[in-house]
Amino acid sequence: MVISTAPPEAREIETSAALERRSPKREQRGLPIEISRMMGLQTAYEILGGKKALADALGVGVRSLNHKLNADRGVSNLDLFVTARTLETRAAKMMQHAAKLRAVLADTQRELIQS
Repeated sequence: MVISTAPPEAREIETSAALERRSPKREQRGLPIEISRMMGLQTAYEILGGKKALADALGVGVRSLNHKLNADRGVSNLDLFVTARTLETRAAKMMQHAAKLRAVLADTQRELIQS
């Protein structure tokens, strides 16, 4: 038995409409559907170069990713975490490559100065 320490007004019984939307089975409850989550995925696939790249990172098919983007399915916290990690990995690779290009540029400038 669980005893609530919440004040009485916070323990009010939910309306029947709210109860109808909720499934008794945890696995049948929907994930959060928020515009910020969907737009975050959309921006991420644009940065990564397409839906296929993001779908591969998430371990889902493009069709499943489309359902998430269209709000037919929710976007989980794990989806957001994996997407963020994928973007961070891509950013690190880009910064490493930019450093290599700057090193080549610096070598070229030194050669021009010495000539």
